[in-house]
Parts: sequence; structure tokens; C-alpha cells
Amino acid sequence: MTGSELRYDDPGSTAAAVELLRRHDAQEPEANITTAIRDFLIATGLARADEIAEENPPSDSSRQAVDLTALDTFLESKQRIGTHGNPHPDHVAQLDGYLKQSEDAGRVRMGILTDGKYWLLRWPQAGPVRMVMPYLCTLESGNRWFQLYEWLEKEAFTAQYNIPTDRESLKKHFGPNAPTIQRDIDALQDLYQLNRDRPTIQVKRLLWQDLLRTALGEVAHTPAQMDELFVRHSYLTAIIGMVVQASFGMDLRAMAANEPTSLLDGSRFRDEVGLTGVVESDFFTWPAEEQVGGLPLMQTLARRIARFDWNAAPADVAATLYETVIPAEERRQLGEYYTPGWLASAIVKETVADPLNQRVLDPSCGSGAFIAAAVNHFVEAAEQEGAMDPRATLDRLRDAVTGIDIHPVAVHLARTAWILAAKPVIEAVVNAHLKSDVSVPVYLGDSLQLRFRTGDMFAEHEVRIQTDDSSNTELVFPVSLVNRPDTFDALMVDIATSIEQGQPVYLHQHHIEDEHETRTMETTIEAMRQLHAEGRNHIWAYYTRNLVRPVALAQRKVNVIVGNPPWINYNQTVSALRTGLENLSRNTYGIWQGGRYATHQDVAGLFFTRSMDLYPEHNGIIGMVMPHSALQAGQYSKWRTGKWQARAAGVSLEADFSYRLAWDLERLEPNTFFPIASSVVFARRVGVASAAKGLEG
Repeated sequence: MTGSELRYDDPGSTAAAVELLRRHDAQEPEANITTAIRDFLIATGLARADEIAEENPPSDSSRQAVDLTALDTFLESKQRIGTHGNPHPDHVAQLDGYLKQSEDAGRVRMGILTDGKYWLLRWPQAGPVRMVMPYLCTLESGNRWFQLYEWLEKEAFTAQYNIPTDRESLKKHFGPNAPTIQRDIDALQDLYQLNRDRPTIQVKRLLWQDLLRTALGEVAHTPAQMDELFVRHSYLTAIIGMVVQASFGMDLRAMAANEPTSLLDGSRFRDEVGLTGVVESDFFTWPAEEQVGGLPLMQTLARRIARFDWNAAPADVAATLYETVIPAEERRQLGEYYTPGWLASAIVKETVADPLNQRVLDPSCGSGAFIAAAVNHFVEAAEQEGAMDPRATLDRLRDAVTGIDIHPVAVHLARTAWILAAKPVIEAVVNAHLKSDVSVPVYLGDSLQLRFRTGDMFAEHEVRIQTDDSSNTELVFPVSLVNRPDTFDALMVDIATSIEQGQPVYLHQHHIEDEHETRTMETTIEAMRQLHAEGRNHIWAYYTRNLVRPVALAQRKVNVIVGNPPWINYNQTVSALRTGLENLSRNTYGIWQGGRYATHQDVAGLFFTRSMDLYPEHNGIIGMVMPHSALQAGQYSKWRTGKWQARAAGVSLEADFSYRLAWDLERLEPNTFFPIASSVVFARRVGVASAAKGLEG
């Protein structure tokens, strides 16, 4: 029985609730109240009889017993949980002790302290008692049983299956007011604090913060606040990874029971669906490390996620989950505002005239709004054309829409957007019994190519990456291999998994037969094994695979650039990059506006210019969301000329802003999608001065 089948006046449920209150009012023995609670759970369908155990120990080694264990929830019953509306501290401590024993034994549960009338919700690390909804529910009368049912179903049991995945439903179940989410984050925070000094976790945490500061500027958070954010990001990416797997039919419950590690590293998903670069070992998979003990929590999370209907999830589900799990105030402080889907779709359709034959890049892909719009545009065109071979269509799509972002979580959101928008094409390949192996072309990287000295890193024949360890270890990769993205990406994922599991890497399985490629990769794999042995682990496989992609993309030009560049002032950028950014603006492209405008300048104009310099072909098109000030403010006056070169730079880069009329979004209503007024600016890359036409305000 589910909530959708129950009526608020269901006679059996009403009778069970009436009996529950009668025993409470009569102050019958605890055993009688426990029996009434069991009958209520069964009558309402919250749990089946075979899913309920009485007098069950909280862990295998415990000599104590919980009154009722239903699904993943402990219920401890009392004649009265307390007096004058306050629970007795000993009763709370007893339940908290059961929850702690269960957690120590590897199972994270919810707990309820109840006397049949008052129902108090607890979980490991729950902290002080809160006697308000949603932490406390009161059964006022028998005919109002449905309120208690809904509370139990949402907060403790999640008994319903095929829960909708629309925006409102996700906010309800994953929002900051959902105790189950707070329970999980508290438990993950506790695990992190216990294991934070492990070298494998330290390197992931440091790399994550380094990239986040590059993406968002100098983040004004204390170390403790950054730790909390790292934990929330880890929790969020675990959810997103499981959602992607469930949306392609993976049985999360079976994986949780039999292969819990694959929930985070994606190994089973890659084997069955053939998609790499979606769910893999990265900064956030530390809970799966053998000594950390985070797999029981991930198993609990997987069982809950499995109750939702992810087959019907929209392409922006990951972005919705991000907005739900990360509080709005936190996102505001970080300056994270993502492009609405309708605007991204409009820009894509304005710039991409031939989606089946044009290559599109979003160099600041954020939550993936432009990625999803471009993939949808491609899929619609492919369906209209018809009679396309499914495998050829997927290969063409893989080449047609690419994204880059340096924000570690944004990349997860954008990859999910790509994969869900491409789902019809992928499923057509699977249904045709063809190999669907493909690497999702969304990468964690520095589009401006400042952060990693890519000019030095990317030589003619080899890519060299410094790991900055005590031995000055250098990882070397053949350019010829890097330029085969599907092969290189799959190989790097294989290397990460094999090193983690202590297994050999078979290069011939990735069709690597060239002697130079083989010899170079054997040396690099051995260096990565050594890094792993030193505790700096396989994160370098993930890091490298993403790091090199912007440079490789710059060597193979695209037709269209779309996106929403960062809107932060130069003085807000991370100090290590500020000089390089100003040098590009002043000495390379000649768009720096000094004097009284110096403090007002942001990097959006430079990002627009740099993207046009590096990635599009001659006559390539660019369409980007920009601050409204780009249309007429003084700090953009040199940029609006479309002639971007300094006297001694040797750069010849010019833009025709008359290609499309700019869009002024200031007067749109409602205008709440960005914190400041915005616009959309279009341009075409041209090669001669006579063709450059400035942007009219």
C-alpha cells in the first residue's frame, strides 16, 4: 500500500490510530503501546510485517534491544516520553545510544522516541532536542492519523516508491528542512572529522579548494566552513552519481547490497552502460576509501534514492539538487547564479544553425544549462533527419557538444545535464545491441589556460604535468594519445580504478599499440602507482584527464562558443591568477580600462575575448550572457571596439559585433534570474581590420 492508494478516512488506519491513542491515554504498559505502533505501521502500509522486528539489538555485538526496528528506523516506545512537552533526557540518551551503536557497526539509521501521541525524530549526531516540526509530530486524534502517516513516510521511512522527481518534490525530500538529509550530512561530517588527516583525503580536499577559489575568487570562509562545504559537495556529488545510474536502469538496491563501492566509482555503470567520465573516482569519493568506513552511509543513501522515479527526471535534475542541498544563502555568498534553461536554449538556437554539423563549446559550463540546450538541439535535429545509425549519431553528438568548467561540482552538474539530454541517443545504441562506450565530453579544466601554465605543459609531442610532490614527479602523456579523447579518457579511468584495486593496466585493451605511446604510458603508470603508495593516490588520473582537455580543444577549433562567463571583479580573483589576468587584459588584448574604471572591471569581457582567441575557427560564432554594463559602461569601452590587440603583443584578434543584435535583458519581467542586470552579446571572429565592427550601446 502507498500513500497514493490511501484515503484520509481509511477505516483500518483510523481504527489503528484510535487504538494507539487509547493505549496512550490509559497509560498501558510499554509493550502494549509497542504492539499498537506495530499495528499502525502495518495498517497504513508504512512497513510490512516481515519488515518489522521486535526487541532487536542495535548491533550484532550489543546486549541491548530496540523495541521496534522497521526498515532503517529504530522506534523506542514509552508510556510517556516526558512531562510538560519535554522528553526525558534519559529516554533520549537511550535512543541516541542505540543509534550510535548501529552507526559504529556500519549502519546509519533514523530513530523515533514515542509514547503513541508524541513522536520525536532523532539520528546520529542530531544534537539538541527540537520540539517543533519536522522534528516532532503529534497525533492529535484518531481521525487525523494521516498527518502522522505523512510525517513518518517523509521523515523516517520513505516507504513510497516511484516518488516524482519534479522540482517541488526534490525540494521537499532533499531540502535543508528534511531531517534525513541533515542526518546524512551530519554523519558524513563526523566521518570527515575522524579521517581528515589521512593523506588521501588531504590531497583531495586541497585540490578541491584550489579549484574552487580559482572558479569563485577569494572565498571568504573560515577553514571550518570550507570543511563543511567540502562535505556537502561530497554528499551532493554522491547523490548526483547515483541519480545518473538509476536513470539508466541500474538497480541501486542491489548495488548497495553487493557492490557498494561501485555506487561512487561507477565501475558497474561503466561495465553495463558503457559511459565513462560520469561517475568515477575524483575529489569526492573519499567515503569509499577502505579505512574511512563511509560505505554504510552510501548504502543507506542508495536505498533512499532508489525509491524515486529517476527515469522521468528532467535534464536539469542535478542543478535542481544542487540548489536544494546547498542553501540559497551559501550560494549567494559564493556568487553562484546559473543560467535559466529558457535563456540558454534561446541563445543556442540563435547561434547554432546546423546542430548536426557544427561543434559547440561552452568554456564556462556551470550547471550545464547550455550543454543540455545544445544536446537537445542536436537530438531534435537528428530525430527530424531520421534514418541515422544510432552509433554514428552518438559519436557525432560526442564530438558536437563539449563543456569545460573549473568549478569541481559544476562539472558534475554539467556532465549529468549532457548525459540526461543525450539519453534518447544512448538508449537507441543500447537497444540496437551496439557498444555504447563513450566518454562524456565535459571536463574540469582552465578555459583561460592560465592556471596550469599550459604553454609549458603541452609540448609538440608530449604533455607534462608536475605533481608538486617531494620527488618532483612528472607525469608524461603522448599528445597523439591525448588527442584521441575517447581512448584517453577511458584509459585514465581504467588507470584510476586499476591502481586503486592493485591490478595491472593492459594498454592493448585500449588499442594502444604505438611503441612510443606504450613506453611513455608504462613509465607514467608506474609513477602514478608510486604516488598512490605515498598517499597522493589515483586522483592524478582524474586530474590529468580533465586538465589537458582545454589545450587539446584549442588545437581543434569549434564553430560556436556559448556560455555565461564568470562575473567577478579582478580584485576578487585568487591572488595567484590576478597578475596573469590583468596582463592578458592590458598587454595581450588591450582591453584594460584603467583610471576611474579600474575598480569596476570584471573578468567577463576578458573571458569572452580569450574564448574567442583560443577556441573558434575563422568566422566562428560566440554568444555569451554578459553583465548589462558590457553594452554601454565605460569599463567596457575598449572591449566594445572589437579590435583586441596591444601594440607589442603580436596578437591579431578582431570581432564583428554586428553579426547579431545584442539582447538587453534588463527590462524582462520577472527579472530575478541574475543578481544584476544582464545582456547577451553575439560576435563573429574575423581576420581583417576592415571586418571588425564595434558593439553599439
